[in-house]
Amino acid sequence: MKRFVVIASLLALAGCQSAGGGAEPYSVPVPAAQPPATAASNQSVVVQDQASQSKTYSKSDGTVVTKTTSSSAQATVDPGTATAFLAGVAAAAALGKQEERSSKPVVQVKDMVGGWTVYLNSDERVCELTLSTEPKDDGYSASFNHCMDGDLFFVSNWRMKGQELVLFDNFSRAKGSMRMTEWNRWEGQLASNSKAITIAR
Repeated sequence: MKRFVVIASLLALAGCQSAGGGAEPYSVPVPAAQPPATAASNQSVVVQDQASQSKTYSKSDGTVVTKTTSSSAQATVDPGTATAFLAGVAAAAALGKQEERSSKPVVQVKDMVGGWTVYLNSDERVCELTLSTEPKDDGYSASFNHCMDGDLFFVSNWRMKGQELVLFDNFSRAKGSMRMTEWNRWEGQLASNSKAITIAR
């Protein structure tokens, strides 16, 4: 009898649910609507010449997704920085020129000792010059052979003034000066008449 009552009760309950019976139907809870996905963060990190951007999104099911993209970096330079950059470029160029000048051979006294052929271009004459390391006045002994030019005839000593070869007479008067144009070739002019003179060997 009890079993019959229980079965009857279950059938009545089922009938009420199928007929509506005023009870609300059971449904699975639906999560509250989520707002459209928005970027939670937007960070830019510059690494050398690249920029990396990271964006974090929240999906409707609550999952957090991070997306990273890379692009070329862009930099804004203010006038002060630009001026400093140009100054650095100018300094580097000046340093390069200085290194270029210093790369030229530095001539010493010992490099000049010995015999030289003298060319007086204006007179088409050739004679000989001998330079030694024997001390003479403020420099070293020098002598010309077969040179009839008035300036060269009285030359008795020579010395280096920086990278310039200067010839002097017994009264320490400069009679001519030359600068190296090639190794073992010097060109310049005489003191009194500015005639061109070249020595080579």
